Amino acid sequence: MTLTFKSGILRSETSLTRVTTTGNSLDDAPLQEFSTSSVTAENYFLNARFDYRLKDKDRWYWYSGSSWERNLPVGLSSRTTVTGGVGRIVTDSNKTRWRMDTGIGITREEPTFPPPGFQRGFATFNLTSSLKHKFNENANYSADLSSSCNLKEFQDWLSVFKQGLTLTVTRTTAMKIGFDINYRNMPSLISVKVYSADSPSSVIGNLISRAKKLDTTATTSLVISF
Repeated sequence: MTLTFKSGILRSETSLTRVTTTGNSLDDAPLQEFSTSSVTAENYFLNARFDYRLKDKDRWYWYSGSSWERNLPVGLSSRTTVTGGVGRIVTDSNKTRWRMDTGIGITREEPTFPPPGFQRGFATFNLTSSLKHKFNENANYSADLSSSCNLKEFQDWLSVFKQGLTLTVTRTTAMKIGFDINYRNMPSLISVKVYSADSPSSVIGNLISRAKKLDTTATTSLVISF
C-alpha cells in the first residue's frame, strides 16, 4: 500500500530591452530604451495517488488518483482529473523498478480561450509507465510516461514524458536535472501579441491562435532530504 503526493511550481519571465537612437549627427543621438516582458513558462501541478497490491508481494495492483494542473503559456487555465485502474510491476530489483498501468478517468478542463462547442468534462482512457534505475549510490535515473485519450474526441490525446537524473551532492542534498516533453494532438488556443512595424514598435492587439503541439521544458533543481 503506497500513498504518493507530488507538487511543483515552474515560472519564468523573459524581458526584452530594445535600444534605439535618432539624431542629426553622432553628437546629437540620445539613446532610448524600451523594455517589454512576458511570461514564458508558468506551470503549477498537484498530484495524489494511492496504490494497493492485490496480494502480498504480488506484481498486480490497483490504483486511484487525482491531479490538478495549470499551464497558461499553452492555453490551459486548469485541468482536474480523477483516475482509477489496474497495473503490473514488470521489474522489481535493487537497481531497477518498472511498472505499467492502465485505467479510466474523468477530466474537467478549463482552457484560457475555449473554442465554440468545447466540452469541458469528458472521460479518458489512460496509460502510464514509471521506470526508476539506480546506476550507483550517487546517481539515479527516472522516466515517467503518461498518455491520455479523450473518449468523446479520439483525436484529442496527449502524452507527457518526464525524465530526470539525480546526483547526490551531500548526505541531505542532491542535484536533479530534468527534461520534460509534452505533446498534445489538439492543443489549446492562446493569445499572441501583435506588434506594429514602427520603431519602436508597440502592441496593436492580440491574435487568437493554436498553441504548438510539442512543448519541451528543461529544469535544474536542488533536492533536500530530511
